Amino acid sequence: MGIAHLARWAVGAVLVAWGAIQGTALAAGLQISPISITMPADKKADEVWLRNSSAEVVHAQVRVYRWSQADGEDVLSPEQNMVASPPMVQIEPGQQQLVRLVRVGPLGGPAAEERSYRLLIDELPVDRTTSKAGLNFVFRYSVPVFISGTAPAKPVLDWSLRQDGGQVWLRIANSGTSHAQLANIEFTPSGGKTIMAVNGLAGYALPGQYRSLRLDLPAGTFARGGVFSSLINAAKVETPVQPIGKTP
Repeated sequence: MGIAHLARWAVGAVLVAWGAIQGTALAAGLQISPISITMPADKKADEVWLRNSSAEVVHAQVRVYRWSQADGEDVLSPEQNMVASPPMVQIEPGQQQLVRLVRVGPLGGPAAEERSYRLLIDELPVDRTTSKAGLNFVFRYSVPVFISGTAPAKPVLDWSLRQDGGQVWLRIANSGTSHAQLANIEFTPSGGKTIMAVNGLAGYALPGQYRSLRLDLPAGTFARGGVFSSLINAAKVETPVQPIGKTP
């Protein structure tokens, strides 16, 4: 997989993720609706529509993965209890395709915490010499899918800073019952001016887990502590933090 190919893959994933804030998901010729799904715990299936707005046929592979976090990073694992149907699609120009997300087997007992999944839609290039879909991905679209828990949905976040060598990391731990979507993170040092720390979507902190973000700012910026301001699930929230290297 070459550098150019990796860049195109990343663009597709980022556009869909940012669409969760902006309210649209559009890249290349494929439109996806909705761009985030929350299913009640007792619901067996839900729907996603894929629309081809280009002048060419779109071929895509559709899969569901379990979504968790380890060491502050997202982890996707094969999932047997939820499937996408159909798993392969061919959409003519100007047409749309319904994809169903189906929970298979027993739903199991109710869980207090929300459960997290990712619907991956891999657009496949067409070999024009054979008119068949190839195996290399052109764009990857990643749609968050959540199954509600029985407890009231509420993220509870703890923000802290640490330094590893010359690099500063922001750790956002979520001890609540539902996800927190993070975006537009700004930092105001004590007695200083507000600085943009992470512009745009910064990912999610899933319930019972944490998200680590590398901050491209000097460690001295955080020497006296300050306040982080960010969009949490599209609502602006301010959070004070201790000076770097110190705990409350």
